[in-house]
Amino acid sequence: MGEKPGLRLRIFLFFGLIATGSVAAMMAAVLVAARHAPPETIPDLVLAFAVAAFPTVALTLWVWLKFDETVARPILTLAAEIQAALHAGARGALAPETGRFIEPLASTARAVIDTLAAHRERTDEAVAAAVADAARQRGRLEAVLRDIEEGVVICNLDHRIRLYNRHALQILHVSGDLGLGRSLLSVVSPQPIRHSLQRLVRRFESGRHVDHPDGLTALVIVTTLDRRRQLRGRMVLTLEQEGTKAAGYIISFGDVTNELSAGVWRDRLLHEATEDMRQRVSNLALAGEVLIGRLPPGDRRTDALRHVFVEEPAALGLRLDQLDGAASDLLASAWPMANVLSTSLLTMVRERRSEGRDLDVEIEGGSLWLHCDGATVVDLLDRMMNRIAIYARTPTFRLGTGRGERLAFLDIKWRGDGVPLDVLTVWLEERLDDALGPITGADVLKRHHSDVWCQEGGDGWTVLRMPLAIVETREGRPIAQLPERPEFYDFDLSAAVDRLAIVDAPLKALTLVVFDTETTGLEPSRGDEIIQIAGVRIVNGRLLRGEVFDSYVDPGRRIPSASTKVHGISDDMVSGADSIERVLPRFHAFVGDAVLVAHNAAFDMKFLSRGAGTAGVAFDTPVLDTVLLAAHLFGATTSLTLDSLAERFQIVIPTEDRHTALGDSIATALVLIRLIDMLDAAGVTTLRDALAVSERQVSIRRAQKAY
Repeated sequence: MGEKPGLRLRIFLFFGLIATGSVAAMMAAVLVAARHAPPETIPDLVLAFAVAAFPTVALTLWVWLKFDETVARPILTLAAEIQAALHAGARGALAPETGRFIEPLASTARAVIDTLAAHRERTDEAVAAAVADAARQRGRLEAVLRDIEEGVVICNLDHRIRLYNRHALQILHVSGDLGLGRSLLSVVSPQPIRHSLQRLVRRFESGRHVDHPDGLTALVIVTTLDRRRQLRGRMVLTLEQEGTKAAGYIISFGDVTNELSAGVWRDRLLHEATEDMRQRVSNLALAGEVLIGRLPPGDRRTDALRHVFVEEPAALGLRLDQLDGAASDLLASAWPMANVLSTSLLTMVRERRSEGRDLDVEIEGGSLWLHCDGATVVDLLDRMMNRIAIYARTPTFRLGTGRGERLAFLDIKWRGDGVPLDVLTVWLEERLDDALGPITGADVLKRHHSDVWCQEGGDGWTVLRMPLAIVETREGRPIAQLPERPEFYDFDLSAAVDRLAIVDAPLKALTLVVFDTETTGLEPSRGDEIIQIAGVRIVNGRLLRGEVFDSYVDPGRRIPSASTKVHGISDDMVSGADSIERVLPRFHAFVGDAVLVAHNAAFDMKFLSRGAGTAGVAFDTPVLDTVLLAAHLFGATTSLTLDSLAERFQIVIPTEDRHTALGDSIATALVLIRLIDMLDAAGVTTLRDALAVSERQVSIRRAQKAY
């Protein structure tokens, strides 16, 4: 399809149509007149037509030219200027004569251009400020990372490096090999990193991190690819902004090469010394037996010599065994032992497939918590399974966990002959995955004070069994959790508001504590009491979800069933909780010198003030009410409930959190942040302004009640 004709062409065609229609109408009139007029008058009619048609066409053409000059071209000029302002940020002043005959449109266009330019300037300033703030935050973060003695590397799930500090380069002894966008696995052994990340991702996806003592962290030991350095650190899984899936990980580490080498050296030295001493003690005991045997019967020296040459060497041998065990414990303690769910280990063994064999592996049995170095145990079991597949010529295995009195047993089951001890010994002397460093299966067993052996499994099955230390299950032992996405820093606190001038401070620069209470009823003067109080902190316009106060309060009376239906808090839930005299001082310390904020603050402050007297504290900081602030913006006649404001700002309050003190505090805080942005645009920028408009709303409501 062709392009649509332009505005000027369409106007020209419009006037052309007028001229053509006028000429056609005059011609039709002349033809009608000629049919009824005498023949001699026809030339006069033709002349009259020409005299009338020419001025008509000329006048139409002149009007079109003027219309084009005063309307069409100015409209196109205005459109071009608006397009330039919209897409190119141009702000050229329109000439005064432009649009003189279409002044309403021209003035509107000028206003649109000026408004666009002003908004663009504010946006550019906001972007520049945000970029500068991000640069400051990044600079401060970099300064913090520079001062951390450990190496710190942040990676995505593909192990691509997103951030690292100077100490990481120094500890890894690399320069060009480590850089943004490069793989961390190009400089350290990959298997422990992959293993730890896989464990953490599984822990997060299954939800076990909530109750797990290590949360989303795991110990890890890696070596540099040149095998010269051994590093011990901790991996932390990072989440996407929504907190619903993994985004990457942070690993902090230190060089423990000398520490581990010294441990190995001490262990070897102690082992050699104890073996040598054990041999000498055995020789001494043997010599003693020979000497005792040469004494005549009934010799009084026999008992004394037997004590010296038999009982004392036996006691010394026992002490040497204890010393050897202690040395092994010292060496094992240097490695990253952690509590691991047995099914997680066995699942990783099944998925390892290090030698590419098509093995049919089934996991059976329940789960137990084990204390072990997961990476090396997985690699050892994988190696054993692959060797058994070759030895027994079977591709089918079952992996399971058994429980003893003090130990758990990791079992590899197959149908076929067992593996002799001498063959197992040869397998255990093989080095494991190079990524784990120069260690063998025997080293792994020694670190874990473990062993492996084959035994009959019944029904034609053979079992290779490896015992490991068992730990108590953590099911049913919830650990106190902070809300998602906690904020543990604010670098802008160095520019904190002068408390003496707090009323003149910008609202966005204030430290605010948004709180809410749940009560036994609505009338404190008739004995109703607080049963829950919660608060969250806003600093420099950010909600710090990691800084939370939340406490039940024992009201010293029964909670009416009507109130329980609203907030869901029963007598059993507050039984054993602290009294208001003990809770309010803690809440007062949490508030500090921050500005208090609540939704319908007068209600909550009545309860606070009533309890503050007996608790020996006073809440004398300024108080803001989101109801009054919203009334200033939206009018007092609109619905100003927390639910309606949350719906207006598209803030989702989970059903289970509604009418809980903490849930309503968070919702009110999110509403307040939106209100502050709108108040700033409306000229209410400081705390003084906010208090003034709040007082004005109170006065209006009092006047309305008077009528």
